[in-house]
Amino acid sequence: MKLNVIAFSCMLLFAVACNEKKQTTQTVTESTTKELQAEVVQLSENQYKELIFNYEITPSKWIFKGKRPCIVDCYADWCRPCKMIAPFFDTLAKEYEGKVDFYKINVDDSREFSAYFQIQSIPFVMFCGKNVIQYSNGAYPIDFYRQMIDSLLLR
Repeated sequence: MKLNVIAFSCMLLFAVACNEKKQTTQTVTESTTKELQAEVVQLSENQYKELIFNYEITPSKWIFKGKRPCIVDCYADWCRPCKMIAPFFDTLAKEYEGKVDFYKINVDDSREFSAYFQIQSIPFVMFCGKNVIQYSNGAYPIDFYRQMIDSLLLR
């Protein structure tokens, strides 16, 4: 009987812990990106397809799904140049709040995404808008990204 009570208590604690974790995990949707517009938002492959461009449905035609132009920082945790430019996007997200959305996607966790865009070196930064998608490879000074935003996305 004592063993059953202990086992039941452990199962109950595990269930409560799992339920609390579910409640605190935030899913990125169109409504939450509006709230987080001054921050760089982490995306999964599926969230990218939902919010920006679904390359499975229209693989040969760019159909931008976003409300505003956006920057997508394609990175990996082990990449030093990626770590070097990440703070740039935090700064730019605040500067361009309400004008440009900022996202990041981990290429190691997003193999299908990486294969579709043929990402072979990182950092790989995507500049996305209604009529434009352009890429840059490598790490550049923050002014390079400002110039790309102003000339490509906000012209």
